[in-house]
Amino acid sequence: MTLQDLLRWRPLPVPALCLNCQERFTPITGAHCPACGRQQATTVRCHDCERWGAETLTNRALFQYDAGMKAYMQQYKFQGDYALRKALQTPLYQALAQQSYDVLVPIPVDQRTWLTRGFNQVTGWLHGQPFQQVLRVKADHKSQPQSAKTRAERLVTPQPFMLDAAAAKIIVNQRVLLLDDVYTTGRTLRQAASQIYLGGAKAVTSLTLAR
Repeated sequence: MTLQDLLRWRPLPVPALCLNCQERFTPITGAHCPACGRQQATTVRCHDCERWGAETLTNRALFQYDAGMKAYMQQYKFQGDYALRKALQTPLYQALAQQSYDVLVPIPVDQRTWLTRGFNQVTGWLHGQPFQQVLRVKADHKSQPQSAKTRAERLVTPQPFMLDAAAAKIIVNQRVLLLDDVYTTGRTLRQAASQIYLGGAKAVTSLTLAR
């Protein structure tokens, strides 16, 4: 607490996380893959991105997907602890302020997830942040958590997304930023970007909480 805090005569801001919990997350800093954002020792494209060839998508990730982040995702995303949406809002909002985009599009969840979990973990972070739900999951898409799939299974997942006809006009000739929780293989984001481009977007990039 500083003297300036005392002179304001206002309630002191309470951080969403204590120092112990903050230290469980590992920010991605310094050298990283310029395509997917993975933390690494060099600034050249990582092996995973090289395997995508010319199919590029620029992603920025905020944290490493290590034990601390996995524990957070397990409690927030899979166990449905909705209060934890506030835990990492501050760094996410700061990252959004640094991005250049016109329309923010979160990755949607399917109907089964809505019925079991009750919320979209991505839009849960976006309280007070403008976004457009341009994408929808196809009704005939067979739902299986990405976390339950192997890399090979993820890479052959058929296109799960479609454009929302009523909202699609919003992205025409616009710079779209996709937002998702974890970048694993990049397949989900590339499938989403493909649909966004079909809708007439000028450019598509992405931001994920973890890589």
